[in-house]
Amino acid sequence: MKHSMLAAEPGARSAPSVNAMRCCVPGWAQAELEMDPIEKGGSDRAYCRVKKTGGSGGPGSVVLMLYTERRPDNKSFFPATEALMLSGLRTLRIYHHDTANMRAWMEDLGEEDLWMARHDAARRTALYQNTLQEAARLHGTRWTDIPEAWRAKLQPPFDEKLYAWEQGYFFDQWAARFSALSAAELAAVREGAELAALRQELAALPRSPVHRDFQSQNVIIRDGEAWLIDYQGLREGRPEYDLASLLYDPYVCLPAEERAALRDYYFNLRGPDHAGCTERILAMCACQRLMQALGAYGKLGAGDHKPAFLRHIPPAVEILRGVLRESGLVPSLDAVLTLREGALEEAGLTETA
Repeated sequence: MKHSMLAAEPGARSAPSVNAMRCCVPGWAQAELEMDPIEKGGSDRAYCRVKKTGGSGGPGSVVLMLYTERRPDNKSFFPATEALMLSGLRTLRIYHHDTANMRAWMEDLGEEDLWMARHDAARRTALYQNTLQEAARLHGTRWTDIPEAWRAKLQPPFDEKLYAWEQGYFFDQWAARFSALSAAELAAVREGAELAALRQELAALPRSPVHRDFQSQNVIIRDGEAWLIDYQGLREGRPEYDLASLLYDPYVCLPAEERAALRDYYFNLRGPDHAGCTERILAMCACQRLMQALGAYGKLGAGDHKPAFLRHIPPAVEILRGVLRESGLVPSLDAVLTLREGALEEAGLTETA
């Protein structure tokens, strides 16, 4: 077995032995194996692809996930998998979950994600439509259709407290580092009536199951169809939050006309009344999601010294400004988005970051 060190965060479990690999994947009892890290994402989970190089039977490869207890949603991945399968969504198979050592052997869906289609307009449209079909299937599921034993292990719902946390995350991790406004000016916006109204209005709306991180790199393309991954944040929330995560994704800056067409495509999937979904609620969710994303880029890029995430700040700022301008929501937030001169460079952004 070719052994490669995993790029795990402190506290992650070590890679299992060859014998453990063979015992946990059907058909691998006599397999020869090779393991390579998968460098992707900003979580405290570590992944590697384990390939079978000799022996017969079983899958050609699997993905091994090592996780920690530092994030409460890590363990929610497993009941979330069951819930998604029950709803008929395309997701991966878990061959074995070693709860004691916090690792799992999972189906390898391949390396192509939705993000990789970002420069191919014709193909991109078809893949986004297929992805939205999966979203509509998820959002059409009733929360009470998920067995109570699984629901109890999933993450808390989107409520006013969670929306307030996202807003605070934005101010603490992004605005405090990058905004041109003073601390007093930032506090006035943060504590103002506009953001309070945004979170209160969203929290009062009916909820459905949502993915929570429904962006292009969390959708694997297999045989031309969308498969969902990284859904450990599954919870009750507004379907427009997932829609905003996909259509206002800073990783893929969709043209405005294409974004509108995909929005309408999703609304049509939900039926004549859009199942309660509206453009206004979509804009509200886009504000929340983009604040959360900017907070993550600030923490990962500057706080955790992963400068590649800093690249996504300018497009995220531009997209959020567009949402604010078109919707008229939270006017005070626009000034917060003015970048302090040199802030990105001080944090480590370079042309090669």
